[in-house]
Amino acid sequence: MSGHDPLALAEWQRIRRYAVPQRMITECAAARQRGDQRAAWTAGRIDVTDAFAELTTHLAPDLLRWHLPRALGGYTTLAVDQRYVLVPAGAVIDPETEVPVLDALSSMFGSQRLSLGTARWGELNPAEVSLLPAHLWDARHADELRTAIGGSAERAPGFTADGVPLPAEALGRGNDPASRAERVRLAPTLSAAFAEAGFVIGDEPGVPWPGYPDETTMRSVDPTRLADHVRRFARQFGMNTWMLWLGYPAYLRCDVDGDTVRVTPQTAGGHRYSATRGLPRLLPDLVRYQVDLDLIRAGRITPAEVHPIVRAALFPGVPGSAVVPAPVTGLASAVDRASVAGPASAVVRDSAAGLASAVVPASVAGPASAVVGDSVVGGSVPSGVWGSVAAGSVSAGASDLVAEPVPVVVVGAVRVRCRGEWHEIGVRLGRLDLVTHTDTERQRERALSAFGGTVSGCFAAEQAWHGAPGRLPRRLRAHREDLWQLMIHGGTRTVLELLDAGMDPHLRDSRGRTLMHRIRSFDHSRLLPRLLAEGLDINARDKEGSTPLYLAVVHQWPAGLIIALTEAGADPHLPNQDDMSVIDHCDEILNYHEDLDPDFEAAVAHLRKRSA
Repeated sequence: MSGHDPLALAEWQRIRRYAVPQRMITECAAARQRGDQRAAWTAGRIDVTDAFAELTTHLAPDLLRWHLPRALGGYTTLAVDQRYVLVPAGAVIDPETEVPVLDALSSMFGSQRLSLGTARWGELNPAEVSLLPAHLWDARHADELRTAIGGSAERAPGFTADGVPLPAEALGRGNDPASRAERVRLAPTLSAAFAEAGFVIGDEPGVPWPGYPDETTMRSVDPTRLADHVRRFARQFGMNTWMLWLGYPAYLRCDVDGDTVRVTPQTAGGHRYSATRGLPRLLPDLVRYQVDLDLIRAGRITPAEVHPIVRAALFPGVPGSAVVPAPVTGLASAVDRASVAGPASAVVRDSAAGLASAVVPASVAGPASAVVGDSVVGGSVPSGVWGSVAAGSVSAGASDLVAEPVPVVVVGAVRVRCRGEWHEIGVRLGRLDLVTHTDTERQRERALSAFGGTVSGCFAAEQAWHGAPGRLPRRLRAHREDLWQLMIHGGTRTVLELLDAGMDPHLRDSRGRTLMHRIRSFDHSRLLPRLLAEGLDINARDKEGSTPLYLAVVHQWPAGLIIALTEAGADPHLPNQDDMSVIDHCDEILNYHEDLDPDFEAAVAHLRKRSA
C-alpha cells in the first residue's frame, strides 16, 4: 500500500487532489478565525445535533475529512459502514461519558455530507466503533500528529524540519524519535519493525508473523502509530487489550501494561470468534503510515498541496501559512476567463471557488514537465518505501509551502486525429465544439450516425462524450473526471454553481450516467427541479441501459428520492440491456426480501400504484 504500491499512491494522489476542496479549507479556516463554529460546520458539509454542539466547539470539519478513511478501489469517496467516536484530548472516558459520534456513509455513491451526534460510551460496542484521536479533528491538537507517527519536536520521519525529503543514506542514522521511526520503516521483517517500535513480540503457536510480501494490510500499518494509539486509548478508556483486524480471521492482539505493549498475531476462528468480537478494535486505515509523507517523497504532490494544518504539524520548520479567506464571487466570470485558454495554456484552480479561474502559460511547469490530470509532474522520482530521493530533488522549500492553486488539465482545445489530420475540439465545462467542421458537415455526420453509419475522428469523440461506445482522448477524459470529482466533493452547491456558469447539464460519466443517474450524491430537493428545467431526460439510459429509477430501486436509494423520481415522470417499465425493468425487479427480487426498510417498501408501493 502506501509507500510500497505505486498504484495505491496514485489513488491517494487523486484523493488528495479532490476530496477536501480548497474552498472548504478556506471557508472553514475563515469561520474558525472569527469564532463561528456553525459556519465552519456548514462549510465542511457536516450536520451537527444541538447535543453535539454543546459537547465540543473545536471540531475542524476540513481536518476531519482529510484524515477519514476512504473507500479506495478507484473511488475518492469516504469509506462506508463505519461509526467513529471523536475522542477529546486527555479526557478520561467512563460508561456514562457523552462522546461525539460520527456515522459514516452507507454508500460510496451517496452524498458525502456527514452527520454528528452523541451517545453514552457505555451504550456503544467498542468492537463496532473506531476511535479518532483529537489530533485528527481538533485543530488545537493537530500538532500531535507528528508525535503520533514517531516524529521529533524538530521534524517528521524521513524529512527535514522544512519538508525536504532526506536522502536514503541519512535515514535512521540518529538517536531522535524520528530516526527510530525511520528504522521501523526500514526493518527487514514485520516482527522486527514492531520490535523497533517498542513492542514486546508475543508468539501464538501455529500463527507465524507474516513477512512483508505476504500481507497487504500489514504492510500499510505503521507500528509506531499503532503503539501511540494503543497507549493513548488504554489511558483514556481504561481498557488494556485492543485488536487490529487484518482481515478475517487474522488480527493483532495488543496488550498494554503501563508503557509496555505486547503484540501477538492471532486468528479468530472456531471457539475464539465470539470472544474476539467483543474486544475493542482499532481500524488499520487510522494507524497507517502517513500517506502525505509518502506522496511527497514519491514526487506525486508537494507540501503545498497538503492541508495547511497538517502541513504545519508535519513540517514544524516552515513558518505557519494561514489560509487567507478569498471572496467567492461566483463561477461564471472565472470560467469565462478560462475558456479563452488555447492548447498551449494551463488552467490554474481558484483557491476560493475550486474551479478554473486564471490562465497562465504552460511553460511555467518547466520544459521537463507535463500537465497530467491536474498535477504538474516531470521526470522520474523513485516511489519505494524510502526511495533514494536526494534532498531537495522534490521542491519543498519554505517558499513552496504556501497553499497555492494546483495546476489542472489543459482545457480550451483538444487535438483529435480526424480524416488524416489533427483537428481541434473546443471544450468548456463539459461542452464540446467541433470547431474545425462546418454546420453542414456536422449535420451530415449526425444523420449518418442516426441511420447506423460509422463515424470517426471528431464525430466519434463527440459520440463517446455523450455516452456512446468509443474511446475518448485522454485530456477529454481528464476534463470529465475533473468536473465529476469537483461535483462529488463540492456537493449540491458546486453543481448548481457549475450549471450557472454554463456547464452542460447533459454531461455523462465514464459509464454513461448523467446527473440524474447520480442525483443520490446530492440534495435532490434542490437539484432535481433544476435538472428538469434544463431539459434533462428523467428516463435517460446509461451504457447498461439503466434508468435513474432503476438504479434507485436496485440500490435502495432513500425513499424520498424514489418518490420524487416517480412523481417527475420516471417510467418503471423501461427495460435495461438485460431486459429487466423496475417493475420486473420488484416482482422477481424485492418480493422475496424480508428485511426491507419500511420507508423503502412504502416508496416501492407508491411506485407500483403510480405505474398501474
